[in-house]
Amino acid sequence: MTSFIFSVENIEPAPQGSKRHIGGGRMIEVCKRVKTWRREVSKVAKKETETPIEGACHVGLIFRFKRPKSHYRSNGLLKQSAPAYLIVKKNDLDKLVRSTLDALSGIAFIDDCQVTNLSATKRYCNEDEVVGADILINEL
Repeated sequence: MTSFIFSVENIEPAPQGSKRHIGGGRMIEVCKRVKTWRREVSKVAKKETETPIEGACHVGLIFRFKRPKSHYRSNGLLKQSAPAYLIVKKNDLDKLVRSTLDALSGIAFIDDCQVTNLSATKRYCNEDEVVGADILINEL
């Protein structure tokens, strides 16, 4: 059974899915970071995988985001009032998953339709972490 575990680091995860009409029937991605995110996920996945999984698979994703400065006191300690969970509209979990699975298609698995089991989390970085994502892929 094939299994891959790797991390994409030092780049903030970017959502995919919201589009904006620019005229003439053309639509563009609202998030300007999505191409860079997908490129980095693909690059790391190519280094960590041998051949794409051909059957059903489980994917586990943990997206890490930097806390804003407003969450910290002037001495650098986290405020008690700082939120524990990342509930920011610009980082919808389903759209983060979409961009990441699309980046993994053709590399870790042939197509994202093979993902039959998915677990995904978005959270703020702990003190010793950098922004990015941890990715686990298991063949079922």
